[in-house]
Amino acid sequence: MRIRLDGTYAELAYTVNKIRTILPVGSISPIRPRRRRPYAWRVFIDTAPDRDEGRWIT
Repeated sequence: MRIRLDGTYAELAYTVNKIRTILPVGSISPIRPRRRRPYAWRVFIDTAPDRDEGRWIT
């Protein structure tokens, strides 16, 4: 599943940290500024399937 988050840099850093404790995260895109919106940032999080004995299930 792909999750898109928008907000301030501090909000995104906090939320990404919380999501990583709840869901298995496969990858996180770099936090990038949004165009035409000051102090607004965007990040994409790809969640991975549940782990099975230390390896990702495909």
